[in-house]
Amino acid sequence: MHLESVYTTNRIVGSNPTLSAIIKGFIDYFKIEINFILNRLHKMYLKLILFFFSCLFLSQIVLADSATLNNGGTTNSQQAIDGDDEFLTVTNNSTLNTGATKPANVTGDTVSVTVDSGSTITSNTISIFADDTSDLTISNSGTISASGIVAIDVKGTTDASITNNSGGQISSTRNTIRISKSASNNTTGMTITNSGTIEATTDGSAIFASGSTATATVTNNSSGIMTNSDSSNATIRVGTSSSVTNSGTIKNDVGNDAIKLYGNNSTITLKDRGIIVGKLDATARTGSTLKINHGIGQSYFYETEGDFTLKDLDGNQVVKGSAGSVGQGGSETLDELLSYKSLNIRQFLNRYKDLENLPYNNGWGETYTSFLNREGHASNLALEYDLINVGVNLISPLENSDFILAFEAGTQDFKKDHKITYQNISAGLNLPNNKYLLNLDSFILGGVTLKESERTILTNTTSSGKLDIDSNYQTFELHSGVTKNNPKLIPNLGLAGSFSITPSYDESHYFSWRNRKVGNISLFFSDKYNLIDSSESNLNLGWTLDFRSLVGEKSQVYSINGTSATYKQDNALTREISLITNLGYEKKITDNGKFTLGLIAKNTNQDVKSLNANFGFKLNF
Repeated sequence: MHLESVYTTNRIVGSNPTLSAIIKGFIDYFKIEINFILNRLHKMYLKLILFFFSCLFLSQIVLADSATLNNGGTTNSQQAIDGDDEFLTVTNNSTLNTGATKPANVTGDTVSVTVDSGSTITSNTISIFADDTSDLTISNSGTISASGIVAIDVKGTTDASITNNSGGQISSTRNTIRISKSASNNTTGMTITNSGTIEATTDGSAIFASGSTATATVTNNSSGIMTNSDSSNATIRVGTSSSVTNSGTIKNDVGNDAIKLYGNNSTITLKDRGIIVGKLDATARTGSTLKINHGIGQSYFYETEGDFTLKDLDGNQVVKGSAGSVGQGGSETLDELLSYKSLNIRQFLNRYKDLENLPYNNGWGETYTSFLNREGHASNLALEYDLINVGVNLISPLENSDFILAFEAGTQDFKKDHKITYQNISAGLNLPNNKYLLNLDSFILGGVTLKESERTILTNTTSSGKLDIDSNYQTFELHSGVTKNNPKLIPNLGLAGSFSITPSYDESHYFSWRNRKVGNISLFFSDKYNLIDSSESNLNLGWTLDFRSLVGEKSQVYSINGTSATYKQDNALTREISLITNLGYEKKITDNGKFTLGLIAKNTNQDVKSLNANFGFKLNF
């Protein structure tokens, strides 16, 4: 306050006693209120301090043995986690290593142990030990290792969970993860999920159930690797009512056990592209089940010991005598390929007939290429494949008929690691206005197809978990048909038949095929419309509607490793309706010569789509 203001105030107060008393009363009142407020704030501050230290004290009591090791160096003291709801976290490239046993010793319930990427828990004997606990959670993205006995020992524990994440490493020179009973409790409800590497480097098992009552659920994801090194012990051994599901890699030496069921009523499930090396063993066990889920048409052969109930979850036919299945594409599509060849010849003869108005006796040749795709269907085990081929059709007039010569080569590529390459040669006669068949146009053609089959199977009998097998075989074919050519506006009508015999043959490993006879009957309608028609050129649009049905054998007898089986083709795969449209162009280039171009598209009720392009040239020769 300025001096002038102070002087003025004092002068006024001094000259008025009543006003002075009032002001003094107000000042005393405010002093009392300010002291009261300061006293309350002081007490609240003390309470807050007391509350903070009380919470800190209680937290130290509740989590007295919880720890986070994040110093980036090595901690040598044992971490005893003996209270409920405690935790141990090793992070920031830190290492826990006592140099002896049990650097992480868990005896409390609902405990979590976390090892982050770049961090390590290691010891000479047992690195993480859990004894008579429940609800233990171990999550590893770093390294858990033991140079002595066990990396993780779970003993007499209920509902434990071990997750080894992608990039995580769990290893031991002996049993890497051991599941055992304590004096009073079995280990039950154990869950192990692996997306990294779990390895027994010298002896023992990657996962080892010490007794038949140790229950575990093991899931090895697609990136997961579980291995033994030079071990006569199983890579994974689990007890009663356990399950092992593999989508990754589980390896032992060939001839030793990859997975051993050490108790009754346990299940192994092999999924996706998962690799197994070593036997699947259920010796002296009951209620064992082997489920396979590799996809429709995937071929496999697994060596087993003991009695398994076999189930293929995709519907493939699995054969006992170990466990094997083979994609039936090469057998199941015989009738389809037979009908496509018949249709190709019929369309070729139609194009030739359109060129008959040229002078002289003319021959004609055309080349073609086509691409065909069939979708797969789980309901009837129709296998997806692509077919690519190239071919040449030649025709030369004879006195009352035409001589046909046809060459074709192609590849039939199935989705599940099976490919068939083939070469076909066929010869026959075209008989226009056949007087022995009511003056109908007719043809007959015979040929042979040489086939080379290559397939890759999943198997536990090789060090890679896969095996390439091959075979060479033949199919002998006969095609014939008649056509009634009608006037304009009335479609042409025809009937065609095909027949093939594929003699018995063996593949290089495991699979053998009994001879199969296949026949087709087709009823078809067709017509063509000229869009441009002159003496020099022609542009036309045509269509064909084809109804095909298989006749004769629907079954294929085959064997896997000497065990015979029969595959019966689904009825839906034996009948086919095809709609074909074609666009053609002809150009006269000489008085007795023309060249032709054509584009053919096809769609069927079996989800087959194809596109064919052809180029032809007609001259005297």
